[in-house]
Amino acid sequence: MSRFGYIVSFVCCALVLGASVFTVCAEFPDAMIEPKWYATGVAFIFVGIVWAVVGMVRPSVVRFEQVWSGFEAACVVVCALQAVMYLMQTAGLIVSYGRFSAGSFDNVAGLASCLGISLPIGMRWLMDVRRSKRLAVMVCKALCVMAIVVSESRTGLMCIAVWALLELPCRRGQKVIGGVAAMALFIVLAVFVKTDSSIGRWFIAGRTMDLIAGSPWLGHGSGGFDARYMDVQADWLAANPGSRYAVLADNVRHPLNEWLLLAVDYGVLGVCVAIGAVVLTVAYARRHPSASSGTGLNVIACAGVFSLFSYPLLYPFTWLLLMMAVVVVFGHALSHHARALYVMLLIVLPVCGVGLCRNLELALELREVQGKAMLGLSERMMPRYERLYQKLKGDARFLYNYAVEQYEAGRYRPALNTARECGSLVSCYDLCLLEGDIRSALKDYGGADSCYNRAHWMVPSRFVPLYERFNVAIERGDTVSAHCLAGEILAKPVKVRSLETDEIIDDVGKRALGRADIMQGE
Repeated sequence: MSRFGYIVSFVCCALVLGASVFTVCAEFPDAMIEPKWYATGVAFIFVGIVWAVVGMVRPSVVRFEQVWSGFEAACVVVCALQAVMYLMQTAGLIVSYGRFSAGSFDNVAGLASCLGISLPIGMRWLMDVRRSKRLAVMVCKALCVMAIVVSESRTGLMCIAVWALLELPCRRGQKVIGGVAAMALFIVLAVFVKTDSSIGRWFIAGRTMDLIAGSPWLGHGSGGFDARYMDVQADWLAANPGSRYAVLADNVRHPLNEWLLLAVDYGVLGVCVAIGAVVLTVAYARRHPSASSGTGLNVIACAGVFSLFSYPLLYPFTWLLLMMAVVVVFGHALSHHARALYVMLLIVLPVCGVGLCRNLELALELREVQGKAMLGLSERMMPRYERLYQKLKGDARFLYNYAVEQYEAGRYRPALNTARECGSLVSCYDLCLLEGDIRSALKDYGGADSCYNRAHWMVPSRFVPLYERFNVAIERGDTVSAHCLAGEILAKPVKVRSLETDEIIDDVGKRALGRADIMQGE
């Protein structure tokens, strides 16, 4: 293997993988995830074009074996650095990015998916003749395992069990026993560890199955879960007001299972296509085994298990690993069409780069406009929002923000229209509250009460919807409803105490008592 080709591959892969893991930028509306996608896209397009040009000129520098070895080394190093970063945050040696951040990810699920799915990569080097290389790999994998254990991610622990089962040199019967033991471990973790979280997961899965039943074969289309799930949850909780799930329900944007999400959006047909692709990959690897195809299959297996209990596909790092896992399995066939592949990359990647730059420009402009609007310049930002609307009217996040700023600028009727447009793309608690506020400002108290009531049943543990309904009842002069709502608020158990909750309870208590005194005096 050419050492120069290996070094070039390592540097290029480290650039792309590092961008997918470590990029964080406050200049984006989502500072933790969105920058990773843009940085990964830029790095991937740049590296892909460089590889294609070099491959056309000097094919020996970008041979498949060199690229895969460079990718393995880069992945092992990047994941070890991420593990060290998280362990240092946990020890208090460095500051976390936010309350729920873990390493450079938005929460523990992102960290665990990064470290857990990457565990099979680089394991073949444990058989290397050089002791230093074996030791380096063992240290890196130990750091990853330690970080997963410290994070207390149950899905991460399950991924470790699956990885160990796949890597152990044992017979098929022993692996079956190991698989049963791994499932038993998961059941124990699901039932006895973070019990409320597990109950909440099963509740989400149940409501997602209800949603799938509405269109089982072809699904609800792309974005179907976002557009419909919270309505299904609200309907179920409204029909079962005394359920123990009411206090656990929250604003849900993902079913915590990639396979269920696929079934919601694309139905049984979509799931069958995905399973068929996995079966085809495994069958090809069995017919054309190679030194690295086993690693690719193990990565796919870990990703598949993790996808059963979390959302790893939210992060670009997972997609990079799956892409390379497929490439390493079909590497022999792809190597026979290398030149055609390079030509395709040189055609497709520049076009993708233009689209990426356009989207990046829009994201940064939106962030700038949002920042100025938050400084009290909502009315002055309206012309810029109107220009952005022509390009982003299919983006639910933009429409929600646009409706908020229209409301803040006093443009209530346009704000209501924008909120309704957003509601066709996404169903969520915050949007219901916003529409309630807009209708209240328009003196449509009946519509406002309906929106607040909808938000209440979406997340029954929250105090804000009931408080807003109480305020609407006061505005309408409906003293009976106001009295009933005040009693419900004052008797409601507090799930998570906060300053906002304390202020609501205090305000309702004072106003309800004051009105009672007046009525008694009369």
